Amino acid sequence: MTSPVVLLGGGHAHVEVVRRLGLLGLGQEITLVSPSRHAPYSGMLPGYIAGEYKFDDFHIDLAALCTRFGVTFIQDVACGIDPERRAVSPASGVVLRYGVLSINIGATPLIPEGISAGISVKPIATFADRLTRLDVLADQGRLSRLAVVGQGVAGVEVAFALKQRFGARDVSVVLVGRAAQPVPERSCRARQLLERELRTAGIAHCAAFDAMAFHNGELIARDGRRMEVDEVVWTTSSGAPRFLRRTGLRLDDNGFIRVDETLRSLSHPDVFAAGDVSSLPDPRPKAGVFAVRQGPVLAENIHRTLLQKSLKAYRPQSNWLVLISLADGRAIADKWAFAVLGRWVARWKHRIDRRFMRRYR
Repeated sequence: MTSPVVLLGGGHAHVEVVRRLGLLGLGQEITLVSPSRHAPYSGMLPGYIAGEYKFDDFHIDLAALCTRFGVTFIQDVACGIDPERRAVSPASGVVLRYGVLSINIGATPLIPEGISAGISVKPIATFADRLTRLDVLADQGRLSRLAVVGQGVAGVEVAFALKQRFGARDVSVVLVGRAAQPVPERSCRARQLLERELRTAGIAHCAAFDAMAFHNGELIARDGRRMEVDEVVWTTSSGAPRFLRRTGLRLDDNGFIRVDETLRSLSHPDVFAAGDVSSLPDPRPKAGVFAVRQGPVLAENIHRTLLQKSLKAYRPQSNWLVLISLADGRAIADKWAFAVLGRWVARWKHRIDRRFMRRYR
């Protein structure tokens, strides 16, 4: 099968590519390949965990989106890429040949080597199924203490959301991480607000605890300390999909695809990458806000490539707004070393998230 444009993955950038190129009447030129028909919007995951949203509220139906814009949708898992032959190999065995390839497949969970126990938030596309496992344990009375490992924005939001979800069932939540404070990458004011809100919510914070193992109901730190917990939710850093190392694409030291300022591969000019799987010249955190902003530029550059025109540069924000949900009708806004907390922030976040989702209904 041959397609001028193959979009590998249904991430935040690619849904915008489908929409924009579809509006230009180019849908018939595009094939989207994704392992799941439903693509989650990461910004609304904490609300789903807390019970504010239902599954359909924060998932984009990729098949319906593609049908709307005349794009071919294939539900399959990519097992390999051969950029010399311009071919993608899905698990089904059908080889897809392309003129232009764009990769937006996200990242994989990066947890301590050898650990198979616990529940990882990533990939988010299948987290709803893993969350059901926690519900079963709580309903059976086998979940009294739950650890969330990872002190970044994702870990903090998940901790608050799980506290909201299981608070009525007497499940205690503890936030664990190697740093001295939560969200060490954010402003001092945001950290102060979060530390106060963690105490108010009754979420214990075990700082400077570098979790390296979990077995027999014990979370074990690198320095040998042990913590008794019934289950662990991993929200730690993101890793690159391993099959990329077999593709011949130029990667960074962590296995992510190196791209230039136009989001084009440094080694293969007919390949683009966006979102968590890409390694930018001016690095940014692995966060959905950047994939969303890359979408319009990626769509424009794929179109320009088809027309053999010069490409547009993607300029990532130097300072970006972070909205941190507390899962109780309030949220924290943090930007420019200034942070505020309130219900109005949560309403603002809700409007932003809903507006994003309406675009792809």
